[in-house]
Amino acid sequence: MKYLIAFMCIALFATFAFADKAPEELQLSGKVRQVMAIGGETTGWALVLDFETAVGGKIFKEIELDPGDTNMRQYKGERALVTGTLKEKTGIERGKYTVLQVKSIKKVE
Repeated sequence: MKYLIAFMCIALFATFAFADKAPEELQLSGKVRQVMAIGGETTGWALVLDFETAVGGKIFKEIELDPGDTNMRQYKGERALVTGTLKEKTGIERGKYTVLQVKSIKKVE
């Protein structure tokens, strides 16, 4: 019985110690542009940031957007404020790359 209690305590501790943190939500502003790449390893959209931004130890001047169900055509060429979370994608040609998973987007002046 004492081994079972010890095992349960260790398992509970390990669950909390190694649990993934919820992704941090970001708000970035810039100009939305359509992108394409040979081989198709792109989400098709990017946000050219107003200024270089450091996020997660990386510096970005432009970041690809993963729009999900968002209709991005209405934002093409427009300045926008994008809220979302960072995630990594992996491609055959590009390897790992970072995209911003769009939660919400709105045009700004």
